[in-house]
Amino acid sequence: MFLKCLAAMSSGGVLGKSCMAGEGIELYVGLIAAIDTEQALESCRMLLSAEERHRAGCFVHERHQRLYTFAHGLLRVALSNSEPAVAPADWSFVVGPHGRPFVAAPGIARPIYFSLSHTEGCVACAISRVEAVGLDVERMEPRGSIPEIAEHAFAPDEVEALRGLAPDQLFERFFDYWTLKEAYIKAMGIGLQLPLDQFAISLADNKIAISFTDEIDDDPQRWHFTRLSPSTRHRLAIADGSGIPGGLPIVMRPWPVPTP
Repeated sequence: MFLKCLAAMSSGGVLGKSCMAGEGIELYVGLIAAIDTEQALESCRMLLSAEERHRAGCFVHERHQRLYTFAHGLLRVALSNSEPAVAPADWSFVVGPHGRPFVAAPGIARPIYFSLSHTEGCVACAISRVEAVGLDVERMEPRGSIPEIAEHAFAPDEVEALRGLAPDQLFERFFDYWTLKEAYIKAMGIGLQLPLDQFAISLADNKIAISFTDEIDDDPQRWHFTRLSPSTRHRLAIADGSGIPGGLPIVMRPWPVPTP
């Protein structure tokens, strides 16, 4: 059911296409309800650095500690699946000037990039040899007044598209926009320096496109987007700025940490 749901929600991406590691985007998704065992949690915890274990322990609620541990354990295993010569515990990371994390060590022949996201009930990671790839996953749940949030954070064209939608359609479309915009921001790697109202996502005829104001110097034709639904309560989006026609193939990988 999970893979059927993913395939049904894809928009232009090539899910499940066979390819060698490094030729596309390797996507890992874990629903916490399916993976959360003490053994799996401990397996992930053992891979984390001392700093990561400290950060996990700083969360007040245990469920957030577990979510962080699963997400960062997943990242390490996913990177090693693409670079088998590096053990998962041996990766180290550095944060760029605008908050995006990168692999710092060890040195490898070809650069490898990642985008990591987690939300209540779900963790996800995209691995690619292309830097301009971003991923976002969100749990769909009420967050105040959707029209008011949209007016404050979205582009005028997006706000206009939300007007007149039935409540259930408004709720789902809001999270479509939110995850797609967040995925683009992550792919650009410049964080909050890129105002959400300076670019707009279009979902006309179920085709995803992006447009920019004059303030943003970017080519909309180089971007390809995919939206997925890991569960009935989650939305996931991938932004691919590789410029490859049709986008990089997206290869679903199974959850890599044993969950007996």
